Amino acid sequence: MSPDAKVPVTGRNVLVVGLGRFGGGVGVTRWLAAAGASVTVTDQADAESLAASIDAVSDVDVTLELGGHDLRLLDHADLVVINPAVDKRHSELFQTIQRRGIEWTTEANLFCERCPAPVIAVTGSYGKSTTAVMLAGALERCHQTAAYTGVYLGGNIGRSLLPELESIEPTAVVVMELSSAQLEDMPRINWHPSIAVITSLAPHHLDRYGAYADYINTKLNVLGTAPGAQTVIAGHLEPAAEQFLQERAADRAIALVRAGQPQPPIQLRVPGAHNQANADCVMRVCRHLNLEESSVREALGSFSGLPHRMEHVRTLDGVRYFDDSKSTSPANTITALESCDGPVIAIVGGQDKSEDLSECAVALARSCRTMMTVGESGPRLAESVRSHSVRHPGLVIQEAASVTAAVNRVHEMAAPGDIVLLSPGAPSYDAYPNFVARGEDFARAVRAL
Repeated sequence: MSPDAKVPVTGRNVLVVGLGRFGGGVGVTRWLAAAGASVTVTDQADAESLAASIDAVSDVDVTLELGGHDLRLLDHADLVVINPAVDKRHSELFQTIQRRGIEWTTEANLFCERCPAPVIAVTGSYGKSTTAVMLAGALERCHQTAAYTGVYLGGNIGRSLLPELESIEPTAVVVMELSSAQLEDMPRINWHPSIAVITSLAPHHLDRYGAYADYINTKLNVLGTAPGAQTVIAGHLEPAAEQFLQERAADRAIALVRAGQPQPPIQLRVPGAHNQANADCVMRVCRHLNLEESSVREALGSFSGLPHRMEHVRTLDGVRYFDDSKSTSPANTITALESCDGPVIAIVGGQDKSEDLSECAVALARSCRTMMTVGESGPRLAESVRSHSVRHPGLVIQEAASVTAAVNRVHEMAAPGDIVLLSPGAPSYDAYPNFVARGEDFARAVRAL
């Protein structure tokens, strides 16, 4: 097959690996069926866990094989579509696919090799979802006076654009958030975005990639195959990541534009210097597209934030409650603490992945007047915070049996002007199916006060 050829799907037996609790495989499943493929979906989770996703494909002619990956499903597969959640290094199913020489691809690759419109690809260790939604909102706000005819947002943000391919015109613009898992296999197709946005690069997902260099190089696949993206907007990169970017860009005609803290600052409803940096990435893209800056600033000012990412849940008796359940790493919690403009009562802890907690502990010790720990990593966090001599005066550290119990206890301690912040700094899988369920549990408890 030539590098410009699209993977054919019509009339083929296609196995989709991963329907997903968040519906990550729903879009590609529906699109494949509509395109004339015979579709089977396999997922390690059971039907009860996948109820919402199953309901979303209930009107489609598709075979569901749930509760594990039966290798015999490969006997009849002409093509396999791999969900980005699958760690291919450790997947027996994927290793068998490779040994047998079965053709495989991904949902993101199927879309990118077919998309007729220019794509603005957004990635980064942190801030990519917020930046992608901010950017799509700004493009929509400027739609009437711009050269493009429509704006589409999809990718890792949780929405497959494959079912919308027929309506995407070449004169439209697509904003596509891409995770490292989605970018792993982009070099397998001859594609590059028109603009690449890298919000930040720092050590992350090392449980999947092992070496930091492998993670960086995977993220930099956002530049695409040669000649690559025409313009790259880059926010804060760690020194090693900066070096890799310079090396990748050296042999290409890439315009490298730096984003940072906008001057003057942009009036935002979401707090924190990190959100100013995200907004500056958006400003740089929009300036490149010659969009009216006042309209872009208006769009950014109306952005209210994403669910479970420093989401304001409620203000009660002068106390503000924020849901940052999407905080699944210590670095996320540090960023959340830095964005707070008042005394903090933090609820932290979750699945313990044995990550280094020292920097997060320093930030908690300095920022919090009360810290409530939950989950597997709670005791380690508490021990690390206690070991720091420089602490917020009178810092109280307590343990709670659940997020709901923590909310009820901190409510009794909070005073007007305080910020109650759920920012676990860890995955949710010790107690919840995902970070969404954890955030919803927190919000329910807060609204019940």
